[in-house]
Amino acid sequence: ATLWVACYLPSLKPGMRFITPRGLAGLGWGFPMAIAAKAANKQAPVLCMVGDGGFAHVWSELETAHRQQTPVVVTVLNNGCLGYQKDAEDVKFKRHSERCYFTDVDHAQIARASGCRGVRVEKADDYLPAVREALNANETTVIDVITDPLAYPPVTFFDGLDDFRETVSR
Repeated sequence: ATLWVACYLPSLKPGMRFITPRGLAGLGWGFPMAIAAKAANKQAPVLCMVGDGGFAHVWSELETAHRQQTPVVVTVLNNGCLGYQKDAEDVKFKRHSERCYFTDVDHAQIARASGCRGVRVEKADDYLPAVREALNANETTVIDVITDPLAYPPVTFFDGLDDFRETVSR
């Protein structure tokens, strides 16, 4: 989700902050960081956007957010795969491993099982209303957004790798 957030979400007003990993493929840190941000500033709305692969590392923190009453809104970009890994393998090796794919996971149901709110969004037009409702609910809410596994973020950092190796080996 880092590439999507960094490339497409604008800061709409002064004081709005984005916290992203310094590197790429920072799996599992987003939701715990959002809980910490909310604990640090209980008055501020906190929205977190994560990929399904990263969120799978930290489902258990839903219970923490519920118990500690740190309401955050978590958008899970659910494309059913480790998209960053798949795309990197496609660029570098011209193919990818089937291990990049998951079985269908209902993240909204996992949220509900943990005492939080869970909403599943399958149409783009339903996303903003779901966010508004989640912000007004004042409880941790997972918005499980079903996304296209073929959507491709702007991954370009491997493009020059072979040329770089060739230059270094001279």
